[in-house]
Amino acid sequence: MSGPTTAIFVADPVSVLLSAAAIRASQAIYAGYENAASLRDENESNRDRLQNKIKEASTAGHAALEAELKAAETEFHDIAELASRFVAVDRILATLPERPADKNEQALTTYVRTLHKLTQELRSILLTESAMRMDGLGQELITDLALAQPQDSHSKNAVQRLLARIAHLGDIPVEISKVAKELEIDPSLDSERAKLLLNELRVQIQKRAESAQEQAVKEASALILQQSLRDLGYQVEDVSSTLFVEGGVVHFRRQGWDNYMVRMRLDPNTSTANFNVIRAVETASNERSSLDHLAEDRWCAEFPALLKALDVRGVHLNVTRRLEAGELPVQLVQKDKLPKFNSEESTVSNNKLISRKIK
Repeated sequence: MSGPTTAIFVADPVSVLLSAAAIRASQAIYAGYENAASLRDENESNRDRLQNKIKEASTAGHAALEAELKAAETEFHDIAELASRFVAVDRILATLPERPADKNEQALTTYVRTLHKLTQELRSILLTESAMRMDGLGQELITDLALAQPQDSHSKNAVQRLLARIAHLGDIPVEISKVAKELEIDPSLDSERAKLLLNELRVQIQKRAESAQEQAVKEASALILQQSLRDLGYQVEDVSSTLFVEGGVVHFRRQGWDNYMVRMRLDPNTSTANFNVIRAVETASNERSSLDHLAEDRWCAEFPALLKALDVRGVHLNVTRRLEAGELPVQLVQKDKLPKFNSEESTVSNNKLISRKIK
């Protein structure tokens, strides 16, 4: 296979959402470390300012940060234990960014903030999955202890517990609120009407959770696609978070590919992606090059690596069509209609960059 290729995207929802959470955490850590490095450089150029900052740093401040760090890690591992009901624990632990090796306060603060945000995101992922399944995990994840505890059979209490399952998703939809209000009027669940309404409420809450998860998975898939390409060393134009919702085109290339790049066009209605090599030209032309065949063969050799990188993060591509090199001519596209890539642009991924230590 070396010519145009068609594949269907199939996502494993929880794995995809976890992978995207890990990517966002990694990016946040990297941005924070870069800021810490900038601050360090700035301080080194202003010794007086640096000395003032050192004086302001107290033992109590360090102790408070360490305590917050320990609490954040404990909370994360508690969530990981609950998540083991849905996915292997190692998949959860893989989202945890590496703890800074030194005692740099800026780096540690960045780590703690990122860990808190990551834990909140994991909690939201699990709450949504639990709402879809209507299992008991939701009660353990809900932070409102009054709602989490077993209640009597009054419809009002039952309604509040059900609504708490999707509170993390934002405003309650009108159709769900309507059923909930009608149920709260009935003081008990003894009537047939109340039982029917309660069942309807459960169904609508499940649908709300399913819809929210589907949207989140599509946005996460776009992030995973972009980061996976970057991890493999490609220069990639910005991938819109709506790519898997509205469809669109993404271009990527390696340094040294000259005027060649790969175009991926996605149809959201069928979750189908078409990959093909294109060549940028100055003006409209039908001129063919002997290098076209080599460019297609080169992409053929690299395509399996992309399949594997995406698969590891929960996005699977089922190839449905493969054409050999030369079966169709390489598409020629006017250069001014294509994204401009800097030939010197760094292709090192953020995940690799964050391994640098802040001194």
